[in-house]
Amino acid sequence: MNRTAWNLLVDLISFLAFFASTASGLVLWWALPAPGSGFRRGGAAVAGELFLGLSTPGWVAIHRITSLILAALILLHIALHWNWI
Repeated sequence: MNRTAWNLLVDLISFLAFFASTASGLVLWWALPAPGSGFRRGGAAVAGELFLGLSTPGWVAIHRITSLILAALILLHIALHWNWI
């Protein structure tokens, strides 16, 4: 695989990881706020709520994993473009 193909692959996967991390963060912030946070239209979230079949710990796991993947890919992106720096 040549350098251009690597750049394309890293950029594409980075975009997908960014989108997944952002989407899961928005779900955690808006759809499944922490109980007692008072964000949800003046009230607290109900324990055990699900969004698209996943509870808060499931969304937190998705958010953490995709954020770590994104961070690793950003480092790889910087390494691939080190000559430009």
